[in-house]
Amino acid sequence: MPSFLNIRVKRVILFASLILINLFLITLPLTNSLGYEFVLVNSIILFFIGGITICNKQKLENRPSFFDYIIAEYKTVLVVLLIPLTIGSLSSLFNSRCPIKDGLAFYFVIAVPSYVLGIILGMLSSLVTKRFNRLTFVSVSVLLFLTSLFEFYFYPQVYFYNPVFGFFPGTIYDEDVAVNLKLILFQLFNLAVFGAGLFTLQQKQYLKVKELFLAFGLILLLTLSFVLEPLLGFATTQSELQNELSTKITTDHFEIFLGDSVRKSDYEFIGLLHEYYYEQVTNRLDVTETPKIVSYIFNDKEQKRELFGAGNADVSKPWMNKIFINYTNYQQTLKHEIVHTVAAEFGVTPFKVAGNLNVAMIEGLAMWIENDFDNYQVLYAAKLAYNNGYKVQLENLFDSGKFFTNYSSLAYIYSGAFLEFLAERYGAKKVMQLYGDLDFEKEVGENLDFLSKQFEAQLSDSTLTNKSQQAQLYFGGQTIFKKFCPRMASNDMKEAKEEYVKKEFGSAAEKYLSIYKYSSSANSLLGYSASLIKQKKYRTSCSALEKEIKHFAKSQFLYSLELQLADSYLLIGDSLNAQKYYNLVEEQNPHPNYLNRVKLIKLIWKANGYPAVKSFLTGNETERADRLFDIYNNTKESFVAPYLLALDSVKVDTVINDLKKNFVAADDETREVALNVSHYLLFKRDYTGAKHFAIMAVDIYAADWKKFSAIENLRMVNWFVNFAGETKLKVEHFK
Repeated sequence: MPSFLNIRVKRVILFASLILINLFLITLPLTNSLGYEFVLVNSIILFFIGGITICNKQKLENRPSFFDYIIAEYKTVLVVLLIPLTIGSLSSLFNSRCPIKDGLAFYFVIAVPSYVLGIILGMLSSLVTKRFNRLTFVSVSVLLFLTSLFEFYFYPQVYFYNPVFGFFPGTIYDEDVAVNLKLILFQLFNLAVFGAGLFTLQQKQYLKVKELFLAFGLILLLTLSFVLEPLLGFATTQSELQNELSTKITTDHFEIFLGDSVRKSDYEFIGLLHEYYYEQVTNRLDVTETPKIVSYIFNDKEQKRELFGAGNADVSKPWMNKIFINYTNYQQTLKHEIVHTVAAEFGVTPFKVAGNLNVAMIEGLAMWIENDFDNYQVLYAAKLAYNNGYKVQLENLFDSGKFFTNYSSLAYIYSGAFLEFLAERYGAKKVMQLYGDLDFEKEVGENLDFLSKQFEAQLSDSTLTNKSQQAQLYFGGQTIFKKFCPRMASNDMKEAKEEYVKKEFGSAAEKYLSIYKYSSSANSLLGYSASLIKQKKYRTSCSALEKEIKHFAKSQFLYSLELQLADSYLLIGDSLNAQKYYNLVEEQNPHPNYLNRVKLIKLIWKANGYPAVKSFLTGNETERADRLFDIYNNTKESFVAPYLLALDSVKVDTVINDLKKNFVAADDETREVALNVSHYLLFKRDYTGAKHFAIMAVDIYAADWKKFSAIENLRMVNWFVNFAGETKLKVEHFK
C-alpha cells in the first residue's frame, strides 16, 4: 500500500510540474502558442521525463520490454503527452489566434518521438547499469546535445537534427520552418536505430554478459547514429557543400564557391568585390594578413536553408574563416560578413568573436566598419532614429544582453554608431581591445552609463526631426517577439506565393486572407490585394485596404499599402481617391523609390491618359518593360532609367549610350540616377563609363550625409579601374 501511494504521489507531482511549466511557457513571447518554439522546449522536457521515469521504474522492478512498459503505463504516457498538447492548443485558440495545424504537426513529429526516444534511452541506460542508470541516461543525453555543438563548430551548417529535440533551424532566427519529409525520415531513422539497439541488447544472451559489453554496445549505437547523419543528409559536411556549389573562384585572399545559378558574366565582379572589401576591412582594422577566407554563395535562400540553415540571413563563422551568403543580395551583405571573419584575428572565445559572445559588440563592430545602412552612414541612421523617437538603451544592448528584444535594424545601427563614436574619441585600437574583454572602464576609462549619455548628446540633431516618414520606413517594424505566429505565417505565405506564381489567384487570395486574419501582417494584406487585382476585383481590393490601412499608421509598410490602395482606386476609375493617395505618398516621400513610383504613374497618366495607366498596372512583365522603354524614349525623364537598368533587354544598351551622350546631374534626383548608372556599368565591367557617372554624382552633392554614398561609390570605381587588371582570378568547375 505505501508503495502504491508513493507511485501515485510521484505521478501527481510529475503531472503538476508539467502543467506549471507549460502554463509558464504560454506567458512567454515565442512559446505562447502551439508552435515550433513551444514544441521544441517540450520535446526536451518530454525526452528527460521519459528517460528518468523509466530509469526510476527499472530500479525497482524487472526490466520490461518497451511495449510491455507502454501497455502497462499507457494512462501515464497519454497524460504526459496530452498536458503540453492541451495547454498549447488552448493557448493558440484563445490567446494568440494562431491556427494549430502546424503546431499539431510539430508536436507529433518532434515532441512525441522525443518522448519515445527518451524512454528507449532510459531502458538502454538501465541495461548498462541498474544502479547508475539515471546518471548514465543524463550523461548520454548530454553527449547527444554536444553532438549538435560539435556539428555547429566543425561542420559548415547552423541547423541541427538531434534525437533529443528533433530539429533546430539554426543559431540565426529564421521564420521559415515546417515539418517536411526530411524531418519525418530523421525521426523514423532514430526510432529504428535506437529501437533496434534496444531489442538487440535486451536479448537474453546479451543480458548475461558483463556491463562493459553493454556499455560498448550503447556507445557503438550512438556513434553509428552520429556517423550516419551526414551520409543520410541530416548534416552537411564541407565536401558536400563544395560538391553542390561546384564553381570555384580563387583570388589572393579568397576561395569563392558558387551555385550553378550564378551567371558566368558575374564571376569577375564577384571576385574583385571580395578583394576590394577585404582591403577596406583589413586597413580599417589594422590587420595585415589573414588565412584565406572561404566564401560560399548560394543560388537562393531555399538552397541555403537546405544545405546550411538560416535561409534568409547571411552568416559568417569566424573560427572557420568562412562566410555564407545568398547570390540575390551578396553585394549588400558581403562586406559585413568579411568584417566578422577578419575580426577573428583579435576575437576571443573558441568562436573568435567578442568576449562573452556579446552580440552587440559582434554586430556593432561589423556595422561600424561596413558603415553602410541603405547607402547612408551608420551614424546618420542612428541620428535619424534617435531624433524621431526610435531610441534604444545601450545598456540593454551591451550590458544586459537584450540585443534581440529590439527591432533588429535599430539594434544594429545603434551598436555600430556607438562603436564609431568610441573609435573617434579613443581610437580604433581601443575598440578592438574592448571587443575582447568588454571592460569599458579598463579600456577607455569611463563606464557604459557615462559613455551612453555622451553618445546620446552627439546623436541629438534637430534638423532630422522633419524626416519622420523616412525613419518610420526604416524603423517602424516589429521584433520577432511581437509578431503573431511568425513561423506559421511564413510557411503559409510561401504556399500562397506559390499559388500566385502559378496564376491560381483565387486560391492565393484565400490563403493570403486566411494568413491576415490570424497574423495581421502587412505582407499578407498586400498579397491579398495583389491577388484580387489579378482577378480584376478592384473594388474588393479598395474596400479591404481602406478598412485595414489604419492599423498600419505607424508601420514601415504604410507607404506600400498607400501605393497599393492608390493603384486599386485608379483601376476602378476613381481618379479622385487615386490622386489623393498618390499625392499622400509623394508628400510623405519616405524614400526615392516611392517618389519615383508615383512620378512614373503620373507621367504615364499625363502623357497617355487613364487607359495607358491601367494597361501598365495590369500588364505582364514584357508589356510593362516595353512601356517603360517607350516612356523613356518619348520623355527622356532620367528617373525612369534605373527601372530600365534592372531589365534583361538589349534595349538597355541604347539607353546607356543615350545617357553617356546627354545626361547631366543637376540635383539630388539626377545624382541618384548617376549613382545607379555608375554601379550598373561597374558591374558590366565598363570601368571608364562607371567612373564618368561616379564623378558626376560626387560633384552634385551638397550635404555631407548625402555625399557619402557618392564618395564611397567613386572610391570603389577607382579601385576597380586601378586594380582589376592586376588582380588574379582563377575559375574552376568541378562538375
